[in-house]
Amino acid sequence: MAGFDRRPLLEIRQPERGYRFSIDSVLLAGFAAPFCRGAVLDLGTGCGVLLLLLSRLARDMDSGTGVELQGELLSFARENFRDNGLEGRLRAVQGDFRREIARIPPETFDLVVSNPPYGRAGRGRRNPDPGKETARHEVSCSLPELFAAARRFLAPGGRFALILPAGRLPDIEASAGRERMGGAVLRPVHPREGAPRHRVLYCASRGGVGASRELPPLYVHGDREKYAPEVERVCRLFRAGRQEAER
Repeated sequence: MAGFDRRPLLEIRQPERGYRFSIDSVLLAGFAAPFCRGAVLDLGTGCGVLLLLLSRLARDMDSGTGVELQGELLSFARENFRDNGLEGRLRAVQGDFRREIARIPPETFDLVVSNPPYGRAGRGRRNPDPGKETARHEVSCSLPELFAAARRFLAPGGRFALILPAGRLPDIEASAGRERMGGAVLRPVHPREGAPRHRVLYCASRGGVGASRELPPLYVHGDREKYAPEVERVCRLFRAGRQEAER
């Protein structure tokens, strides 16, 4: 994961109720930062946290665009970009990325990232909160549709990075294969040392070839319930007095 940025800490606002970003966004930002350059697209940006973190972690990132379907989350993303002085560098666009979106031309992004819904449609209990259900379960977008969108927006040789439960790795690899993405780098994520993996970080390139390469595991927690130093370095980017402020 990337190192610590000494610029002013980020202030990240998100809804008081409904979907709120989790540690997965932090883990994905740290993992994706070394692959981040040029123009970056976030599919399902939520309140914009992933692009905000990448703007601090990746020096070679020129610009970022977040696509969000839900109007309330889109408003938070735009405010977060503006309030952190990044309105000219980051932007948020409302739309369904499964379809064409005005002002977002295909094949123009060097990196696409996503912290997608992690539950398959029809599996488990439905969430009574519409926002949470859309963000956490594949009710508006399936994994194959997500990979198809990523490939459509990626420039040749561009990369797609995401995080999902470890049990979905076969689904990830199948979707990547269908979209001719390869040369993957993956990293298993464990709650702590000795615990089974519960997430997987995955990055493949459009038109890439070759077998997947697995990085050493990432442990989220170190001693007791504290975050491991590698994770804590990214969390510090937004741990200000108004951390995760609500309105």
